[in-house]
Amino acid sequence: MSDPVTAIPDELRTTPTRSAGALGLLRRHDFRSLYLAVAASEIGDALHYIALMWFAFDAGGPLGVVAVRLADSVPALVFGLHGGLAADRWDRRRMMIGADLARAAVLVPVGVAGLVGHLPLAGLVVAAFLLETATSYFAPAYGALLPAIVERTNVQQANALVQGTAQALSVGGWALAAALVAVLPISTFFAVNAASFVISAAFIARLRVRRARATHVEPPRLHEGFAALRPRPSLAVGVVVLGVAVTVSSGTWIGGVPTLVRDALHHGAGGFSFVMVGYALGSIVSGVLLARVPVRRKAPASQLAWTLYLPGYGLMALAGSLWVAVAGAFAAALGQSSAVVLLNSAAQEEVPDSLLGRVVGLISLTHRGAHATGLLLVSPLFAFVAPRAVFVGAALALPVVGLVGAALSVGLVRGRLGRGRSGHAPRHP
Repeated sequence: MSDPVTAIPDELRTTPTRSAGALGLLRRHDFRSLYLAVAASEIGDALHYIALMWFAFDAGGPLGVVAVRLADSVPALVFGLHGGLAADRWDRRRMMIGADLARAAVLVPVGVAGLVGHLPLAGLVVAAFLLETATSYFAPAYGALLPAIVERTNVQQANALVQGTAQALSVGGWALAAALVAVLPISTFFAVNAASFVISAAFIARLRVRRARATHVEPPRLHEGFAALRPRPSLAVGVVVLGVAVTVSSGTWIGGVPTLVRDALHHGAGGFSFVMVGYALGSIVSGVLLARVPVRRKAPASQLAWTLYLPGYGLMALAGSLWVAVAGAFAAALGQSSAVVLLNSAAQEEVPDSLLGRVVGLISLTHRGAHATGLLLVSPLFAFVAPRAVFVGAALALPVVGLVGAALSVGLVRGRLGRGRSGHAPRHP
C-alpha cells in the first residue's frame, strides 16, 4: 500500500487527458455551475467592499478602516488550517454551501442595521471577522474540489478563467456601485451581497460531482498536510515565498497607494479608483494569458512571477503622473495574480486528493493571512518613511524573494534527483 503523503495522485498515473481549454470547460455542467456561483458572489463582494469601507471610514476614520481590514485577515490565520482539515474530512460541496449560507446570514442584520442608521464600527468588525471565518472553510473546499470537476490537467485554465472573470466583475461591480449609490442607500449593498451568497449556494447545490469515499478509516491529521510538502520541495518553497512576498506587497499597497496618490500625485478618491482599475486589469490579463498558455513547472514559475514587482512598484516609486502609477499597478497585479494561480494549480496537480484540502488550506492561510502581517509589519512604515522610498524598497525586495525561492526550488529538486540516481529513489518525482 502506497504512502498517501508521498504517493503520486491516481489521476496522474493514467494517460493524461488533453487540455480542454477555458471555453471547453464552460461547456461542462459542473464547472459552469461553479463558475456562475463564483461570478454571483464576486458581484456581491464588489458592492460589499464599497459599503464596508465607507461605513468603516464614516464610523472610525482611517483607524476604522484598519480595524476592519485586520478583522477580515486574522481569521485566515486562526481557522485556515482547520478549514483545510475539514475539507479532507467532510463533504466539500456541502461545506461550500454551508459557508455561503453562513455568510448570507451574517450580512442580513448588517444590512438592516445600516438601513435604520445604527451600524457601529464594532458591528462591522465582528461581521468582517465572521465573513472571513466562513471563507476560511469555503476556500480549501473549493480548491480541493476543483480537480475533481475539471481534471488535474485543466486546473491552471480553470483557475485562470475564474480569476480573470472575478477581477472583471469587480470592476463592473465598482461601476455598478457608483450608479446605484445615486438611487439606493449604500447599506443595501450588504443585502445584495447576502443575496449573492444564496445564489452561489444554489449553483453549488447543482454540482453532480461527488468525492470518492475514503479507503482509510482514520480521520485526517493536520501534520499530514505539512508532511505532504516535504517530498514536493518546489511547492514547499512556493508557499514560503508566497507568505513573504504577500506580506511585503500587501503592506506596501494598503499603506502606500492612498498616501502616494494623495500626497505625491495630488489626486483624490477618483485617482485611487483609477489605480485600482489598473490593478484589476493586470489580474484580468494574467487570467487570460494563463488560461491560454499552459505552464509546465508551475511552482518555480509562481516564484519567478514576483519579479514583475520590479517594474510594478518601481514605476509607482518613480511616478510623476497618475497614469504611470496605474501602469505600475497593472504590472504588480500581473505578477501577484500569476503567482497565486500557478501555486494553487501546482498543488492541485501534485497533491493526492486525500491531502489536498489541507495543502490548499495552508496556501489560502498563507495568502490571506499575509495581508494581516503586511498590515502590521509593513504599512506602519508609511508613518515615518516617504512613500516613494518604501515602494523602492519593495520593488527591490520582492524580485529577490522570488529569485531566491526559484533558485532554491531548482537546487532542492536537483538534489532529490541526484539522490534518486545514487540509489535512494524518491517516491514522488
